[in-house]
Amino acid sequence: MEWILLIIWLSIINGGLGGQYVLNWMANQPDFTGGKKIDISAGVMTWWREISKLAWAVVAVIIEVIRGKETKYLWPGFLSLSTIIVCAFTGVIENIGFFYLPRYYSPHIFAPYLNVYLALLPFFGKIMFNAPIRKENWIGIILVISGLAVPHIPWLLGFANDNQNALDVTAIIWLIIINGCLLSQQVLNNKTVQTALPGVGPNALVMWREIWKMIFISLAILIIPLIGNIMNANMPDKVGASKFETRVLDKVNDNKKEFLLSQYSKLDNSYVLKSDVSENDEVKIKGIIKSTEYHKFFSLFDGSIIPNNWLPILFVIAAGLTGYIYSFGFFKLSKFAAHFWVPYTNVYLALLPFIMLLFGREVTGFQIAGAVVVTAGLMIGVMDHRRNKIVQIERKK
Repeated sequence: MEWILLIIWLSIINGGLGGQYVLNWMANQPDFTGGKKIDISAGVMTWWREISKLAWAVVAVIIEVIRGKETKYLWPGFLSLSTIIVCAFTGVIENIGFFYLPRYYSPHIFAPYLNVYLALLPFFGKIMFNAPIRKENWIGIILVISGLAVPHIPWLLGFANDNQNALDVTAIIWLIIINGCLLSQQVLNNKTVQTALPGVGPNALVMWREIWKMIFISLAILIIPLIGNIMNANMPDKVGASKFETRVLDKVNDNKKEFLLSQYSKLDNSYVLKSDVSENDEVKIKGIIKSTEYHKFFSLFDGSIIPNNWLPILFVIAAGLTGYIYSFGFFKLSKFAAHFWVPYTNVYLALLPFIMLLFGREVTGFQIAGAVVVTAGLMIGVMDHRRNKIVQIERKK
């Protein structure tokens, strides 16, 4: 019976995760948002996603209360709440990355790299919960690493001049950050369930986490732009010529380019801001440079939560629903050591290349093969389910 429930919830989680990748990508593609430029920052998209998830969680909790659940079972306790708060903080960081990456890359290219953290889960499961490490975990790790390398084979062997799967430095940094966030969340999800007061269910845990995520992302989109404005992040005194030309001048129309060149003088290999810029010109300079997303960190939090184009937000709200579904499932299964079940929440990876083909994106045979090998590595542990009983984590008294 445990395996039947596990398989059902893993199927639901896979649908939620796969759907979220596609919806996040669609929200960042002008083809699906009326052909207009996506001028909504990753931070604002994260805000709408989290308020969507919170709304769904609140509705679920209200239904539970109406059906007779006592309100005392909505409070997880301070110890469990402390782990929820940490997960909420890392979850906000992770979600900003999830909205940044699909703006520049198709999900079938970057999604497999977001599962590298799974290689460390058996060790954390052993250290924190004394969960056994099986030989299948090692086989799976080898297959995952091999699968990640497969799409790069044509370039590595010299059959292709350009590596279509190469990611820029910013994307690689985000992949590292997201892996760290996901790893901490999987470990702390176990602690959240383990330390929660008796009778507290997944919906209450999801609701509390979304409350704290809303607090964190709201503070971020309020405070960080103010810091950027004080630091004149979008009005540098001096900037390299190549950087200014490629990241600013090449992205604006002729009138705006002419205005910027009237405010910046080119000296050697740099552009230098004039010393006598008026207040009105300062505002105009900052507005133009901000529109180019010149400063990659502060641009993550720019913009109003009320966008000019609502179509991207509709995709984000839908992603919030799928996010609630898989978050509920994660808490539902977190009574088991994470490395027993988390690897199997990524079956959708093998399907992503085919889904992107339906959207008309270029997908290579090596990318498909890599996704299949990664998925096989993540699933290999289920082969010995008859010999290995699922081990529940002991709940704290």
